[in-house]
Amino acid sequence: MWIEDNERYRLTRQGRYLSAVFKRRHRVLSTCRLNGGLREDLTHVANHQSCEGVAHVVREASNAGQGLEDYHRAACAAGRLPPESTALMATAANMQCAVLARAEHADLAVSVVATAGVLGNATRAGDPAGWHEQRDGSRPVERGEGGTANTLVQSNLERAACALPAPPEAGAGTIVTLLFINQPCTPACLVRAATLATEGKSAAVLDLRMPSLQSARLATGTGTDQLAIAAPLVRADEGEWERHWAGSHNTLGELVGRATHEAVTRCLLLQNGVCAELRRTLCAALGRHGCDEATLRELARAELDAPDANCFEHNLPALIHDPLSAAAAYGLAEILDLVDVGVLHAEVARESILNQAALLAGAVAVKPDDFAYFREVLQPRADLTPGRLAALAVVLGFEHKWNSHQ
Repeated sequence: MWIEDNERYRLTRQGRYLSAVFKRRHRVLSTCRLNGGLREDLTHVANHQSCEGVAHVVREASNAGQGLEDYHRAACAAGRLPPESTALMATAANMQCAVLARAEHADLAVSVVATAGVLGNATRAGDPAGWHEQRDGSRPVERGEGGTANTLVQSNLERAACALPAPPEAGAGTIVTLLFINQPCTPACLVRAATLATEGKSAAVLDLRMPSLQSARLATGTGTDQLAIAAPLVRADEGEWERHWAGSHNTLGELVGRATHEAVTRCLLLQNGVCAELRRTLCAALGRHGCDEATLRELARAELDAPDANCFEHNLPALIHDPLSAAAAYGLAEILDLVDVGVLHAEVARESILNQAALLAGAVAVKPDDFAYFREVLQPRADLTPGRLAALAVVLGFEHKWNSHQ
């Protein structure tokens, strides 16, 4: 199945492979461990599904102890690609969920074809890492024994989260981006375009407020993301010239960022069922802080009598999806993020969190005028972690939705 065909390359999808064959020489910048870096001798760039996202043991060369190069050759052979001149990237994402996005201005055109998944491997830049590369391979990071690794987990949010080991390169969630520019670019321009593609990807993940799985912060990507950018080599005798800049102040940078954002956003819908409308829930906002369905059920059973707790649990999906409750929950999540990075100082953190929890309770109860009442009820419990305080606010708000207070 061909996806895009022009005078520069032909992009096709076949089985578990998505590949582009160049019709003229290209300058390619990629993250591939073999045939990666900056190259001008490649004939193909490709993305392939090397495994399923969950609970799949792939019986390929690299897993049989034959090494990365043997795996690369075996994977290229299976996809009918020349191993010596192919930059090959791996993912667990389904190639049928690949998305092509285009953006154009005047004589410039950018095409981005991406596959994306974030549910099993989402991370934030600077999160505690799980692995440290050494000469003979990577080793798990030892934490809690002093040194840099230990000092990286000292923020309020990170203390509440557990650093998870990084998955393999093709792990359960990977965003792979193939980006094609229709005009020649200098090497420096390609590097600058890579920063804009990364920003576009991160903006897409942040816009959906996806949580990191290695901290309590918002994700900016996954731990195994890969990228390849290709632009044709200049033909000066045909009047071509090289673009020098792809920053966000000029049109090439805009096109790169816009097309990448669109492709990644649509991929996450197709691969993971994630879209803006489905992120409008209370737990989507506060789950990374500990206010998830399990905690809500736990506190309902602890705080309410049995009939009310049963009613709460049976109506939990509707409560979680209530728009005003979700809005209040996202407000609380934003306060927690701002406290953690220091925009809101510690001296106002406790009061701000308490106030927003009271607003959340009022939203759940559909009684916003009872803010002062909820604040008074929640204040003795203000020492709870923010996630549990929020869950308590939801439970008490539900109780008072149907009961008046004196």
